[in-house]
Amino acid sequence: MLFEENTERRWRFRVEMTQLTCEHEGTIFRAPNGGIKSAERKVRCVSTVLYRPFEDEDFEPLVEIVRTLWHDDDEVPDAAFGTLEATCDLAHCLSVSTFSQVALIDGAPRGIILARSENDYNQDLSRWATIEAKSACAMDSYDAKAAHTFQTWYDGMRKVDERLLASSGLTLDNEITLLVVDPSAQGLGIGTVLFDAVSSYYAALGDLKAYLYTDSDCRWSFYEFRGMKRLGRYKSTREERSLLPREMYLYGLDLSA
Repeated sequence: MLFEENTERRWRFRVEMTQLTCEHEGTIFRAPNGGIKSAERKVRCVSTVLYRPFEDEDFEPLVEIVRTLWHDDDEVPDAAFGTLEATCDLAHCLSVSTFSQVALIDGAPRGIILARSENDYNQDLSRWATIEAKSACAMDSYDAKAAHTFQTWYDGMRKVDERLLASSGLTLDNEITLLVVDPSAQGLGIGTVLFDAVSSYYAALGDLKAYLYTDSDCRWSFYEFRGMKRLGRYKSTREERSLLPREMYLYGLDLSA
């Protein structure tokens, strides 16, 4: 991927498009000789995949993906509250990130990667931080008990993350803050393209090291396949497992290797 200088943001990916071919089972209805007949067969379809920086119109579709993946369990009272949680989650990630790349299949957002570089800036930080705060207030008004559970989970995750980072010896502030791909689009190589995009972003800025947090509820093996090394692990206590994942990890990216 190539970068170009942009007046709105220091580095911005040029738009790239690829053709994605997939197969699925479909029911075909035919009417030979005036009759109607159905037959099962494989249907080959071609979709267009576009990669570009995040735009405001992507927010709601991406919130729904985040909700489906991480805010749709027994601790969430209903889908509406899960949407508020996901809104808070995504807005927070946007508020602390300086880079974004979204994958769109046939025009619909299906994945995103966000990252922060200590050598770049975020001009939209306050706007997204405001949306995060408003979402938190809306959660409290909607269901105070569930909001407290969410805040307890969030505080617990941050506490472990800070402990992992402190014990790693890392002193930089280059974090891959979010990587999410719609479950229906997983296995198509989208996550790999997004990860390569953020690697190119860091390399272009001269950042040779970065890190991210993940846990045992996620596909952490993906990061090892992409060359990241596990720098730390935290195993939740029996009491913590009611909210936190069984294990939480810190992974490091070394672009100098």
